[in-house]
Amino acid sequence: MSRVIAGKRALVGLILVLAACAPARRPPGTESAPSAVCRSCFWDHQPGAQKAELIAIYRDRRFDDPLLEAERRMLLATVTEDLAATCEARAAFARLRRTKSTTDPARALFVAETLAFTAASCAADPARALREAAGKANDASRYFKGRAYAELANATFTPRFGEVAIRRNGVVPKEPQAFVLGTSRIVVGPGARVGAQVERTVRDWLSYQLAWDGADGPVANGALLTWHEGARLRDLLDAADVEVVPLTGALAVRSGGRWLASDGDGVFRFEVLEDKIQYPTTLAYGDVALLVDTHGISALVEPARREGVSLVVGCGDSEDKMKAAFDLARRGIDVWFPCDRFVGDVLGYDAPGVLIGSAPVRREGDHAVIGDRPVRFETGETFVVEDFQGSGPMRYYDAPARYFRALSTLTPLQVEYVEIDGPGQSSRVVSRAEELGASAIGVRVETPGDAAPVRAWLAASPRHRAVLFHTAPYPAGHALFDEFPKQTTFGDPRPSFQ
Repeated sequence: MSRVIAGKRALVGLILVLAACAPARRPPGTESAPSAVCRSCFWDHQPGAQKAELIAIYRDRRFDDPLLEAERRMLLATVTEDLAATCEARAAFARLRRTKSTTDPARALFVAETLAFTAASCAADPARALREAAGKANDASRYFKGRAYAELANATFTPRFGEVAIRRNGVVPKEPQAFVLGTSRIVVGPGARVGAQVERTVRDWLSYQLAWDGADGPVANGALLTWHEGARLRDLLDAADVEVVPLTGALAVRSGGRWLASDGDGVFRFEVLEDKIQYPTTLAYGDVALLVDTHGISALVEPARREGVSLVVGCGDSEDKMKAAFDLARRGIDVWFPCDRFVGDVLGYDAPGVLIGSAPVRREGDHAVIGDRPVRFETGETFVVEDFQGSGPMRYYDAPARYFRALSTLTPLQVEYVEIDGPGQSSRVVSRAEELGASAIGVRVETPGDAAPVRAWLAASPRHRAVLFHTAPYPAGHALFDEFPKQTTFGDPRPSFQ
């Protein structure tokens, strides 16, 4: 009997493949539909056993929420690249139309979007599904999407592309004697609306956390994850009574070899790194992708403007994430990016909004303050700064060197760069500082092994000061901000020269 069932499944899969390959009129930008994304490529850069482990865990897991259960099935089908399973999962989404589980406009839109982006693969009519998604987008007040889906359905979608140049004020006094890092501050008052990336805040599919319901509205402190940006948002909610709104469902369009997200005015400007497009939760139809698990400021500009937030929280670890942060700041929206590898790219930015990287948050009365950790340095003193040459997971250890190289273009500095080749090697930085008699270091602290030498060095003298990069997301690093409030600061995009 099992062989008969397997044979029927294979026949169904063959029919679906043949149907999906039949000639069809496609909207511009989707000539390579149903998808231009290499799904298997994502796993080339992950630990060898992770894909098999993920498949096993999600096959064993079940959700009471029928929408999450349908998404679990779609995720598995995408990871295993099983077309028949994809279409079965699509059928589960189709059954959710006009049910109690999709009365929320955002959830109803997600169902319609999933059906639209998988229609071509499953021998359905993409144009009809896109028109339905356009209607649901308008019902959910996602008018930018509504227009895009309607144009895709009518074969009139012609995306506009653009770039963003970071404007700088360039004001540095001649031959400054000193500068202060950490004067930048973001004040978040009661009732403020805070937009956040989805990944590592309300869910994290690669860590098997898929349980956010996707409903439109703010989330409670207890619904936030306890690591990375989720942990820092918990700090923010502990400090002030604010609303945290996940910024999901961003559109990206491929232009050449890059995927670009929108600025909210219909212009696709900000590169989304390709691994985020390869996520199994990202839906793709030709050269158009829907980012469900948004990650990074570059994917958040359009949804942030749509949601009317005053502060955006997300990852800042690429050049275009910093361009997107500046774009938000020039519109008066503050941005906090605890992962700040590229914070040096926005040094001296000129905009009304405030940009802050790896900084802590504290309560002041009924409001929260992010940043505001002023520490003074002499321009003539020696800075010992951590660096890393290479790629892979260790690449974030080059954040201190990136910032100080950029800072040195504003005013000459005496910087001694110390290269590391693995985690837990901050002792190299501390030892070199001791050899040179230096009292200022720039370092990343992720692990307890990173933290211990820095902690001992800071405790040895109140004159010792550390600029911490890409540190706030990690418990071992975050603790140093609490333990040494007068001796630790962050890579401030707006140094105050004296």
